Formats: sequence, C-alpha cells, structure tokens
Amino acid sequence: MSKKSIWQKSRRNVFRLSFIALILALFYVVYLDSMVRDEFRKQAWSIPAKVYARPLSFSLGQQLNFDDLLQELALLGYRKKIKAVNQGEFELYGNSLVINTRRFNFWDGIQPQQVLEITVNDEIVTKLKDFSTQKSVGFLRLDPLVLGNIQAGNIEDRRLVTLKQLPEHFIAALMVMEDREFYQHWGISLKGIARAFWSNLSQGAVRQGGSTLTQQLMKNHFLTNERTLSRKIREAIMAMLTEYHYTKDEILQAYVNEVYLGQNNKTGIFGFARASEFYFDKPLSRLNLSQVALLVGMVKGPSFYNPRRNPDKAKKRRNLVLSQMQSRGLISDESYKDASKRSLMVIAKPTRHTSSVPAFMGFIKRELIHEFSLSQLNSEGLRLFTTLDPVVQERAEQALSRRINRLDSVNRKDKKTDTPSELQGAVVISDIKSGDILAMVGDRHPDFVGFNRAVDAYRQTGSVIKPFVYLAALQEADKFNLLTPINDESFTLEGSDGSEWTPRNYDGESHGKVALQEALIKSYNIATARLAIDVGVEKVVGVINEAGFERELPAYPSLALGAKEMSLIEVLRLYQVLANDGVGIQSAGLIAVQDHNNKLLQRYPRATQSLIDKESAFLIKYLLSRVVIRGTAKSIGQGFPDKLYAGKTGTTNDLRDSWYAGFGGERLGVVWIGRDDNQPTHLTGASGALKVWKDIFAKLNEPSIELEMPEDLVWGFELKGFFSSFRNCKNKELIPFYPLQLPDSYQICE
Repeated sequence: MSKKSIWQKSRRNVFRLSFIALILALFYVVYLDSMVRDEFRKQAWSIPAKVYARPLSFSLGQQLNFDDLLQELALLGYRKKIKAVNQGEFELYGNSLVINTRRFNFWDGIQPQQVLEITVNDEIVTKLKDFSTQKSVGFLRLDPLVLGNIQAGNIEDRRLVTLKQLPEHFIAALMVMEDREFYQHWGISLKGIARAFWSNLSQGAVRQGGSTLTQQLMKNHFLTNERTLSRKIREAIMAMLTEYHYTKDEILQAYVNEVYLGQNNKTGIFGFARASEFYFDKPLSRLNLSQVALLVGMVKGPSFYNPRRNPDKAKKRRNLVLSQMQSRGLISDESYKDASKRSLMVIAKPTRHTSSVPAFMGFIKRELIHEFSLSQLNSEGLRLFTTLDPVVQERAEQALSRRINRLDSVNRKDKKTDTPSELQGAVVISDIKSGDILAMVGDRHPDFVGFNRAVDAYRQTGSVIKPFVYLAALQEADKFNLLTPINDESFTLEGSDGSEWTPRNYDGESHGKVALQEALIKSYNIATARLAIDVGVEKVVGVINEAGFERELPAYPSLALGAKEMSLIEVLRLYQVLANDGVGIQSAGLIAVQDHNNKLLQRYPRATQSLIDKESAFLIKYLLSRVVIRGTAKSIGQGFPDKLYAGKTGTTNDLRDSWYAGFGGERLGVVWIGRDDNQPTHLTGASGALKVWKDIFAKLNEPSIELEMPEDLVWGFELKGFFSSFRNCKNKELIPFYPLQLPDSYQICE
C-alpha cells in the first residue's frame, strides 16, 4: 500500500473518531442540559417542610406557670440580659419579665417585634403591658420552637429569601469576594481562571480558585468537592448551560439560598438567610455592614472561619472583605473604620433550637400525606404549625426514660432479669377540650428514629378497656346503677371449638356479690366479664365503636378484659371522650399549613360530636375518680392529696403490658410499658405505667377534674353497699344516681 493510501486511510479514521467523539460530546452536553434544567427547576429552590411546635400564648388573667415560661424561653434560645435591647432577649425581675419578642409570621398574620412586660402572681398573669408605652396588651404569643424538617434526604436547614430581602452592601460584598465579573461573564471567567493560575503559580500551591458564582452553584448543588479535571470540565459546561437558560438574578438568588455556611450538630446550615438567624439571631434584611462582611467571608471556609470556634480567623476574614470593598470604592473610609472595629456580634449559642421528636414528626407526616405529597413536603418549603407543647414533651421524655431506667435496675436487682434495657415504653398526652396532641414519645430513648410505639405498637389493653363495659351497662338505666349487685364468683365459658375461658381476678380470689362501682374501682375481672355477658358483648363493642374506635372488634367475652390489641393513640382517643364528658373530638397534631411565601394553605379545625350521653359519661368519670382515690390507682390520689384526678390502670396476662390512662381538668395522658418481644415485664399497671404518668403530671401543675353533675342525676349516699334514709348527711360518701333508680326509702340530704 502506498504512503498516500495509508495517509488517506488515517485521515478517514481520524475523521470518523472525531465525528464519533463530537456526537458523544453533543449527547453528553444534551444530558447535562437536561439535568440542569430539570434539577434546577425542581431542586434549586427546594426546601423541606419546616415543623413548628405550638406557640406559647397568654393573656391578662390567664393561668401561667412562671417556671414553665422560663423553660419555654430557654428552649426558644431567648437570652437573659441586663437590658433586653435586641429581639430574643429578656430581663428578669423576681416574678416579672421584660421580653423583647421576635417578629414572626403566623398562620393568622404577622406578629411584630415587641418589648413587653409581664408579671405572674400565684400562677396568674396579672400584668401584660407594652414596656415603652405602659399600655395594657391583651394578648402575647411567642415565636414557636422549630421541631425540625420533614425530608427524605440529607439533614439540611435553610430559609428561602429573595434578592429584594438582601441587606445593603450584600451583593457588593459577595461580588467583590467571589465573582467580580458575575454580570459580565457567561458562566466561566477567563480572567478569573488566569488570575487564579498566576496566584497559585507564584505561591507554589493551590491558594485561589477561578470559579464563578455559577460554577460554585453547580458544584454545591450537583457535584462533589473532588479536585479533578473531569469534574471541572463538567462544572464549566453546566455553568454555561445554566447561564443560557436562566437570568443572572435567578442564578444569584439560587446561590444565596444554596450556599453552605455551617453546621448545627447533625444539621447543615444552608443559605444566607438561615445563617443570619444561626449566627446573629436576626433576619438577613436587618444585618449591618460588619455582619454582612462576616457571612460573605465565611463562604470560603465555613468551618475554618467559624466565628464561634475561631473568632480571630473570622475577624481577619471579615476585615479582608471590608478592605476589599473599601479599596474598590464600594464603601466609604468611615464605614470601613466603623465596621472593622466592631466585635463579631455573634450570639454565643444558636437560637431557635430544633427539638428531636421523631415519634411526633412521624405522626403528623401521616396526617399530612392525605393532602400533601412527599415531594411537596420534601421540597416546597411548607411551614407546618403543630400542637406539640415543648415543655410537656420534654417532661414526658424525661419521665419515661428515667422511670424505665429505674425499673430496669430494680428488675436486675430482684433477679427478675439479667438482661438490661429490655423494657420499652410510650406516652401520649392531649388537651382534653381541643384534642390537641401535646406530647408523644415512642421509645424509651426519645430521639430514636424508628419504630413508633405510640402509634404502631398494638398491645392488649388489659383493664384499661373496662370502663367501656361499665359504660354500656350504665346506659341501661332501668337495669343498672352504681350499686347494682354483680356476682364475682368464678365461671367457665366453653367455645364452639371446645376451648374453655375461665377469667380470674388478679388476687386469685372471688369476692361474691359486689356493687357495680366496686367491681370497676377494684378492677375485678370476673365481675366485669359477667357484666359484659349480661349487658351483651355486642353492646360493649357498639359502645367502644361509638366512642371513636375505628377498627373491627370481635364480639368475644375476653374483649371485656382487654384481650383486643390497641395502639396507644387509639386508647387515648377513647379516653378523650370520657374525659370530655361524652363529647368526641379527634385528637390531632396539626393547626395549619403555609407555603414558603407565608400564604395559608390549610387550617385544621376540630369538629366535636356528642358520642356518649352526658349522664352515663359523668357516672364513668365519677367512677374513674374513685379508682384514683381508693382503687387500683390510689397512689395517684395519695401523691396529689389536694387534687382530684381520674384514671384506670391496665395489666395483661403474665404481666406482659403495663398501662395507665388518666386525666385531670385539662390534660389526658396514656402511658404504656412493655417489651417488644412480648415477654413478661413483672409490672402491673400501678407499678409501671402509672408511675410514669405520676412523674409527668407532678411537673405539670394539672388542675383537678370538674364533676358537674347533669340535671337528670341526683346525689345519693352509700352506706354498707345499700341505700338508707338520712337526715344527718355529714361524713357520708356521695354517689350520683338517676332518681328513678333509687329505693323508696331514699331521701336526698338537704
């Protein structure tokens, strides 16, 4: 073959290879273009839904525990000062406070920053005034605690901001330090690359990069930090494509919201708006020149220039930003001198602490999923306002963890188990009137992200379900009253399959004829089972369903003794009806949802419905108060001698589950302790769950229940289990009854 033929063939091969390479390069560019457009549109503005606790609100004359108020301020990151000159600060004078509140956009409007004086005497708000004018203020609401974000990916915390919300000098500072030709280049800067190359060559090391803001955005959002030629080429191509599709303002706004600026434990701080709150406890729009320069300077290295850990390095970097601005005529000499002499003005600790409440977060996520997709929750910057009370939550978490640790220790000491940390537990607390979920703990380790026992653990309820058997009976006023005799003698039922069921009392004894009220107060299993059969198990099932239980219930006699598995939240919703005088209200955790522009998307009003007649509901409420005074939960009555509470213990076979459901005048709490493997806990309801409830409510200053008797009931007296006539009523126990049920010899005491 001639040299000419070889040369021609080589040229053809080179041409073919070049053509193939060009085609591949075009395909690669098309692929990157598609990724930029799709991801930029979906992700550059994405922000996970932010979840808030209920805001603490109070008004003149309202009941308020002063220690709770101080604890709430601590959780919110308010700082005690001699003079509260900045938002997020307060002054303390005995039982009075001067609070410089934070501006906040609630679901029902904006609450401006205020300086208010509040005085609490005997747990009543006696003064609520504007500190400067001394005019009375009718209502105050603190900004709510951030509970966290709902998202599927990395743990990131950011707040969206528009260019209009940037403070003076911000763009100038950013441009002078990160991209001086931003408004002139088309994604990459040849001048910047040349300048960086010369600087690095002269210093003998890589000291300066030539990336534009657009390239930084691509790296931060799409790429990794690896220093390779292929990554830089990809970054440059994507930057040019972004410049082709989007305006400079759109790119700059994306960068301002995307840049990484620090770490709060496991949560990354992204975007200048969130960084402003994190370091200065101020909205970005209110930063001064010195603070702007500090944040812009941190872009180069958020960890290296962290003003809390490395204040000297941070100050030098801030002053470098200021000097660059001065040398280019962006700020005056006077402004430079003033800003460079200032302290860093960084708050000592990050404010607006986020609270790790995985059980509650999972619960509200389920409530939301019917109206908002996971994509919306993960990326559209929704603001979710919830009912969780951070003070009640903290006390529930502490009480459950500490009590289970003690119980574990006692079990090991008594040789009941050699394996530590086997006990588990859960707690749910709600507001009786509103149905708001105030606290939810799904694990003995409250910050554990995983199985939520408050919602997903279905366990036999034991005696906690018994009040609904007695409710079914008392609704038949012509047949049953509180003193109706019930036989507590042992019996056996034979099933259609030949199996036998023989209920037994916890003490192993039979008690003969007992009054209906005594059977519930002392939690006699045999008498309760007989009552359920007499009333009709189907009727008991109907009452439980009427009270709000939504799943199917088999009409077996063992249901009366708690053989049916229920979740903690299901038990709470049943007891909500008893505590609320027969009025049903769906226990829930959401108040409202806003979009990222603070526009209200959804409110969650609570619908109420009368589910149980008020007379029967009152009788059960009365009986549950007797359980606390002299029944299986009498340690509650002994522990709170000046209060009247109501509740019921629950213990399942072989001591596998320990339950307590109890309430005062405002709050209802349900506690469960057990083991995930369903092995015995060696705990009754009274020796386990009740103690957790008692620990929690000892810190809540819960008011007593109200026993306001319906008009169709009258008070009678108990004497040795029967009725008699009385003229001197002193020191006799009052019992509520329907008048038509009373014996002829009965006489109401005057």
